[in-house]
Amino acid sequence: MKLEKTPINDLFILHKPIQSDERGIFCRLFGVDEIEKAGRSIDAVHVNSSTSLKKGTLRGIHFQYPPFSETKVVSCVAGSIWDVAVDLRVGSKTKFQWFGHKLTPRNGKSLIIPEGFGHAFITLEPNTTVIYVVSAIYAPKYESGARYDDPLLNISWPIKPNVVSKKDQQWELVSDRIDVLEKRFSK
Repeated sequence: MKLEKTPINDLFILHKPIQSDERGIFCRLFGVDEIEKAGRSIDAVHVNSSTSLKKGTLRGIHFQYPPFSETKVVSCVAGSIWDVAVDLRVGSKTKFQWFGHKLTPRNGKSLIIPEGFGHAFITLEPNTTVIYVVSAIYAPKYESGARYDDPLLNISWPIKPNVVSKKDQQWELVSDRIDVLEKRFSK
């Protein structure tokens, strides 16, 4: 496994070796030892998966406030996604900037999203399954999100979302709660 830097500090693309033969492909999605050798340490607490039936399903932008902020390793194991991380860290030089990258089972890439980031993805194919290795326990009282179409974030989605949950449509705009975000993330 090897890490590739992105334009946002502490956000990495993880390249995983793919083994291929007449049966198909094999890839280790997550290995604490291998990721540490590549230069990043992650404590895994949960492994979650989601399957989206339709192309254009958008999930996010989700995050948790401290003390339950999460690092996530996100991998696509069926179909394909365009995965997005948004820097929400107080004092970061790249605050409110985002980075997006295509993840597929065949390209051997995952995104390592550090604490203090929001996370979202849009499916590029029907029947897409995503696996998330998460470093913190899910704590509903510390859960929050941002709208995928927030003008302050100005994310350029590669396709138009056609399935978005009511919850994800109803997040407040970041610009309307910057002081709340900064106060909660600085704890």
